Amino acid sequence: MVVGVAVVFYFSWIPEPRLGLSNYVPAWLSAWTDKDTNMNLRTAIPFVFLGLLVAVWLLRTHQPWYQWVTGWLLLVAVVVIAEAGQLLLPLRHFDWGDIGWGAAGAAAGLLPCFLVYTLVRLTKIAH
Repeated sequence: MVVGVAVVFYFSWIPEPRLGLSNYVPAWLSAWTDKDTNMNLRTAIPFVFLGLLVAVWLLRTHQPWYQWVTGWLLLVAVVVIAEAGQLLLPLRHFDWGDIGWGAAGAAAGLLPCFLVYTLVRLTKIAH
């Protein structure tokens, strides 16, 4: 999870927002991410995966429901910090849309796992 957060910060804080200039992103992926229509949506993608990682940890450690909310809030905090860091970069800008998409991506990673977890618990209680 730490590596995932570090990757988010790295790509959020590179001086140039176009990922096609990065040597770390495949050309097909950077072509998609650098389209103007995908600039906010691309923020959600890593947060879906981070949400899944947090969900796996929450499941494996048998955390109560409110820890799922805490996990989501921590992921939202990561996207807020990433966006705030862009205020210090001349070619980057703070964008509330990115925060919204990051929060939605985190929820998209967490929510399906939480629903399955809840359904499994409810069926065990019913039996």
